[in-house]
Order: sequence, then C-alpha cells, then structure tokens
Amino acid sequence: MRELLTDRESAKILGIKINQLYDTVDFFDKYDDDPWDLIEGEHFEFVQSRGDYQERRFTEEGVEAIAKYLEGDREGVIARVMEMFTHRKRKRKQMLVSRRITQELIEANGIVHASGELLFVDRRTSIKVLQTNGLGINNAVDRLVKSDSLDGQEGLEIEKHFVLDESGEKAWSQKGLASIAMDMKVNSSIAKSRKAWVSAVGEVVEDCFKKELKRLSSADLRITKAIKHAKRAVRDTCQVTGSRKARGRHLTLDGHHLFNKSSRPDLADLHENILILESSIHADFHGWQSRRSTKCEPKDFLEYLASARFDLIDPSNSAAAARHDSLTERLVILQKNYEGNKLRYA
Repeated sequence: MRELLTDRESAKILGIKINQLYDTVDFFDKYDDDPWDLIEGEHFEFVQSRGDYQERRFTEEGVEAIAKYLEGDREGVIARVMEMFTHRKRKRKQMLVSRRITQELIEANGIVHASGELLFVDRRTSIKVLQTNGLGINNAVDRLVKSDSLDGQEGLEIEKHFVLDESGEKAWSQKGLASIAMDMKVNSSIAKSRKAWVSAVGEVVEDCFKKELKRLSSADLRITKAIKHAKRAVRDTCQVTGSRKARGRHLTLDGHHLFNKSSRPDLADLHENILILESSIHADFHGWQSRRSTKCEPKDFLEYLASARFDLIDPSNSAAAARHDSLTERLVILQKNYEGNKLRYA
C-alpha cells in the first residue's frame, strides 16, 4: 500500500517552499554520477504537469532522502544544539517511519506475535518497512551473526530480535529491525538516498513500534468510547429511521462502522465512521453485505438502502427525506475522504 505525500505536504514536512523542493529534485535528476538519487517508483511518482514543472508525489523514503541531502553540511554545533531543544529531525523521522509502518500493517496485517513490549512482524512487512529486499535482509543478518555485534549493537537473540513463524521463517521485532537497519547503514553498498531511510528506521523504529503497540492495546476501549460518544451526539436516535430511545420504549441501538474495523482499523474510533442504527437494521445489512464481500464501505450502505431496504425511507415524509439526504451527503464525503489508500494517521 502506497499513500504518497503531495508536494505541498512534502515541502511542509521539510520546512521549505514548493519551488525549493523542485529545485532540489532537479539537482537529483541532473547529475547521474552524484551519490544522491531519487528513483521513480521508489522515492516519487509523477502526477501531472503544473506550469514549469511536472508535479510529483513523494514516498516517505523520498522525503527523508531530500531532508538528509538538504541538511548536508548543516551539522555543526548550532544545528546540534537546536536539535537538542527542538528534536525536529527526530520528530520528522518518527512521523515518516510511523506512516510507513501504519500503511504496511493495514495492508497485510503482518503482525505475527506480540510479547510484552515487543511486536514481531513477518518477513514481507520487514522488507517493506526497511525498503530493501530479501537479499538485503539476509546479508545484514549474516553480518550480524558473524560479528555478533555492530558498533555497540546487541547480537541477534531469538524471542528478542526475532521469532520463528509457523513456516520456520523469521519474524522480526522492532529491536531486530533496528539492528538490521543499523548494519545496512554502516555496511551495505547502497546509495545515499537509501542509506538515509535505513538510518531513520534504525534510529526511531523502536519508538514507532511502541506507539503501535499502545494503539493496538487500547483499541477496544477507544472504539467503545467512540460508539458511546456517537450515540450521545445523536441523543440515542437511529440515524436511518429517526426512531429514538424513550422511557418505556425498548430500542436497541448499535454503532455500525461504515468502513469495517478489520480492513480499516485506522478508522475504527473515528466519530464520522460510526453510524448509529437499530440493531435489527445493523444485522440485516451485514447479512446482505456478507453475500457480496467480507469488507464494507459507506457506498455499500448507501446501495443497501437504495436496493434492499428502500422501505426504510419514506419520500413523502419531509423529515425522513431530509434525514436521508443528510445521511447520503455525509457518507459520500466519508467515502471520498478515506477510500483506497487514504489512511488516517495517528
């Protein structure tokens, strides 16, 4: 899954203007023998022509490569003191690496095992986070095993740096990925732009995984609270029929996830993604949708209302028609904002 950053988002992260961004990109493109390079498909994609330049969208690795190049010789005493106080560079790296981890975990659900503060991910996810290939990981592991340490790095230990999955393949923890990344930074013959990325991963991946573990462990509580707040916001009213809980009137309401929880965990506690429904309607929708797909999106609920349960909307009732129009507008906007690869990041 690749949700790329726009040129404006990239420039904002880098703290520069759009024209400075493209001036830097032009430098990367101009000199083939320069140790810095930006590769189409790996660091950026072309979008369309805009004025004097061709618009691009950038990957996290591309943004970090440009950042590292721009920092260049600005690593003097003043820069180091500023970093001590602001942690600007570290925050940038954490944001970019966390963003990549979120994309990969949602796409492939690559978590193999969790133990205490360690989260182990499968080989495919490890490759994607490091932006390398199987050979790159194998070479780094071989070097680490032979040397048993690297610039103070620990040797590789089972249950700490890796575990074996059901097929006998290694699944790597954040500590394992950090060790591999630091080895690649020091020992791999890779371009500076790629080295910038593995350096960032090695530096912040443990913090990023810690945040991911916290998010996973608090998911149920956050979702329960979000549904409770959604019910309170509509005063315990079904947002399709307008039926409302009242004293002496039994009405069971559910919180329906318009983008379902399993395929879009990033939206599970988002208020806009929760629709309050009568339980019978909720169950009926999932019965109908299960014959079509294991996933569901806002557009599926709109199709359900239009083709399977048009009886729920009375067009002759002005209040019901207005409620349906408002619901349709809301779901169309939600679909547009988050469909495809448009993820919600922490």
